Amino acid sequence: MAQAKTIQPRSIQVKCPSCSHPGSVEVWPIITSTTDERAMELVLNGRLFEHVCPACGKKVAVAYDCLLHDVEHRAFLLYTTKENPEVTGPHRLMDARDALRAKSQNVDNYQLRLALTTFEFCEKVRIWHDGYDDRAIELMKVAIKRGMLKEGIIGARDVLIYERTIEENGGVSFVVVGEIPGDVVGVPQGYDYCKRIIDEADKGFDLVGEYRFGAAWANAYLP
Repeated sequence: MAQAKTIQPRSIQVKCPSCSHPGSVEVWPIITSTTDERAMELVLNGRLFEHVCPACGKKVAVAYDCLLHDVEHRAFLLYTTKENPEVTGPHRLMDARDALRAKSQNVDNYQLRLALTTFEFCEKVRIWHDGYDDRAIELMKVAIKRGMLKEGIIGARDVLIYERTIEENGGVSFVVVGEIPGDVVGVPQGYDYCKRIIDEADKGFDLVGEYRFGAAWANAYLP
């Protein structure tokens, strides 16, 4: 296989909304996991779409189109600022996959994912990086949230964000974002069950043509 070409970032100018200080931000329209190490570090740290004002230190969100090719996990992930992303996004993902196929590369079982927020974009890459199936993690989130809602622990608008693997017991921890920001929920079991659901769905081709695997999908899919 030919060595992937490194795509250089480009710079855009931004103005701090707090102090109006001008600044320059590196943006990465295309990222390849095996060659763009600096960009991947920013993704895994959740800072790819973030600028810190050099004058006042305020963090500024910078949204831009980004297509990530995760070579190790055979996936394309897209975040786009364009209107109707759920209509235009899949076409761009399929074009990226077809471009690989045109280079005689095997694209069987390639995953195509569309993220609707920059936060979701970075989270999915962290999930893959830690060896999990993002679809199973989404099912876990819904199951956990349903239980916590029933017990009155969290609010309906709160969300769970994947944090990390719990080394002590092999479980998964999530951060609650909402009324109690930063609250961490550790779940020692449940991933294997959710992964079996996904594996069975894959065998029956139930998920072919799906690009959005988030809370809405998981709520509808999980019994």
